Amino acid sequence: MRIFRSNILIISIILSITFLAGNSYAQKKKYKTKAQLQSQQRKIARKINYTKKLLDETKSKKKASLNQLTLIQKQVHERGKLINSYSNEIKLIDKQVIDNKLKIQLLKNDLQGLKKEYAQLIYQSYKSRNHYNQWMFLFASKDFYQAMRRMRYLKEYNAYRRQKAEDIENTEGQLKEEIDILKKQKAERLNLLISKENEKKELENNKKQKQRILSQLQQKENDLKKKLQQQQREWNKLNRKIQRLIEAELNKKDKNNKRLPMSPAEVQLSKDFVANIGKLPWPIQRGTVTSHYGKHKHAKLNLVIDNKGVDFRCEQGAVVRAVFNGTVVKILHLPQYKAVLIKHGKYFTVYNKMDQVFVQKGEKVTTKQKLGTVWTDKGSGESVLHFELRNQITPQNPERWLIKR
Repeated sequence: MRIFRSNILIISIILSITFLAGNSYAQKKKYKTKAQLQSQQRKIARKINYTKKLLDETKSKKKASLNQLTLIQKQVHERGKLINSYSNEIKLIDKQVIDNKLKIQLLKNDLQGLKKEYAQLIYQSYKSRNHYNQWMFLFASKDFYQAMRRMRYLKEYNAYRRQKAEDIENTEGQLKEEIDILKKQKAERLNLLISKENEKKELENNKKQKQRILSQLQQKENDLKKKLQQQQREWNKLNRKIQRLIEAELNKKDKNNKRLPMSPAEVQLSKDFVANIGKLPWPIQRGTVTSHYGKHKHAKLNLVIDNKGVDFRCEQGAVVRAVFNGTVVKILHLPQYKAVLIKHGKYFTVYNKMDQVFVQKGEKVTTKQKLGTVWTDKGSGESVLHFELRNQITPQNPERWLIKR
């Protein structure tokens, strides 16, 4: 019994130390669970695979582009996150291995104590090894009550011996289970280390690819500036056209030349639209953001980008979807592609760089309804949807309105 008390004391001390250390450290940093880390890894892996798919679509094109650079930068960033997640899971498994080794040692100590106690019981049983001795022990009682007490003692003694045998069997089974778990954890750790090393190699390849694309772009920086300026002029031209269309829509007049107020249905639609800020679906099912809203300088090149919306790089033939219920105001036919303007009460959304269009002017559309397909640039092989969101004529940051991914 002293062995058990000793083990209980050891376990209590270890648990106390673990709790106090864990509790103080948890205040500094919250660790992710194994399930959370694996979920994060799957999510990152999906992003990496999708980005790789987009890069593969333009592999045959020798010309480097800003979108390619953005994609490869995202690839590098996501691989870094994945390697970090693997490292955290390896640390978690290392901790579990240490805990299990300690648990196994304690179980071995318990098993040793149980076997020692059982050996003593067997020795005592051997000394009184036949039923005759037990009967003599009972018949030697002074009275009936003593005989009953002795019978109860013998019964409890035999039950105790059986219980000890069961305890040994259960402890051995538990010990085997813990050893099997430990083996699995070590194998899992090895697989994670292999995955981590593979990701490190891929990361190095991505970094080299990024540097190669960056060098190509830096060599033709002046050409890129001219191209961006041309693109900016096109955007400004489209912006003026959209602004005129929105103003015309908002300033509709009746027969008496008085401005028509919004109908109750349009007022409610505006409220519903606002109520869904941060919840609107993406205008494409899958994609990655290659250019954010607003005026910003490119991180690697001496270029300034002024974006009135957000650009989504997607796969060829990707379907464009309405982000909310509304009415198609106009389908704009531009030199290379098309744009669709949709009204949501006092809010408007613009879907630019479209190839096929499935809707018509005046048509009422619903959330996630298919509007058409994204246009693919034959020169670069890239498919990029340009999406804008406006409160009347004032541009908004679409990423504030769309659901986070």
